Amino acid sequence: MYSAGDIISFEIADKNFHGEILGIDDQHNIEVSRLKKTEKQEGRIWEFVADDAWSAIEPKFVTKHIRVGNDASRKEVVSAWKEVGFIPGGDGITFCRVDDEDETTLPMYGGDESSDDDSDDEDKPSANPEMHGYADDGFVIPDDEGSDFDFANPDELDEEGAKFVRETHQAVHDFDKWNPEDKQGKAIKNFVSTMDHKATIQTDNVRLTKGKETIRTSKPPLNKRKRDN
Repeated sequence: MYSAGDIISFEIADKNFHGEILGIDDQHNIEVSRLKKTEKQEGRIWEFVADDAWSAIEPKFVTKHIRVGNDASRKEVVSAWKEVGFIPGGDGITFCRVDDEDETTLPMYGGDESSDDDSDDEDKPSANPEMHGYADDGFVIPDDEGSDFDFANPDELDEEGAKFVRETHQAVHDFDKWNPEDKQGKAIKNFVSTMDHKATIQTDNVRLTKGKETIRTSKPPLNKRKRDN
């Protein structure tokens, strides 16, 4: 019934909340990243709470549920958020109330707001649900044909490749420790952290169905030994 990406409103202790579903846990609770009012632009700006403050709620608290498919267009996403009273900014983390739209400056969206029905066949979404709306152009492969996510092992690469993997893994850990103080930095940090949490949930769901242990995509190993010459 509930899927990652869906928009919900829920009420707890007589307080109303709104957010995006990240996943469903083992107890069938809904993991949701909710919106929180900020002091920006005289309190008209709302943003997703920090990644470590996402909520797991029981379905009984949900008061409104809007489905948003994996292949939803920007127009469909905007429409879904409007149903719960919000306008999403182009950065994916900034919002304002519908009533405040005319008085609020939101980040611009850099993509195409609508789809073109007259586009070439190669741009049309695949009918295969495992393609999640991507075209059958050979660039993206279906989920059921790809290999499970795992961290690259520098011990299995040549010197140049191993160096790149180790530096990348270290950069991921350094990002986790990064605590920006400026507005733009905080927005980037929150956006990447939210996407990481979604990726972790999706990756774990696939691995668990195959009897594999969970894996945190933002915690690549740093203790791989160097290959012997």
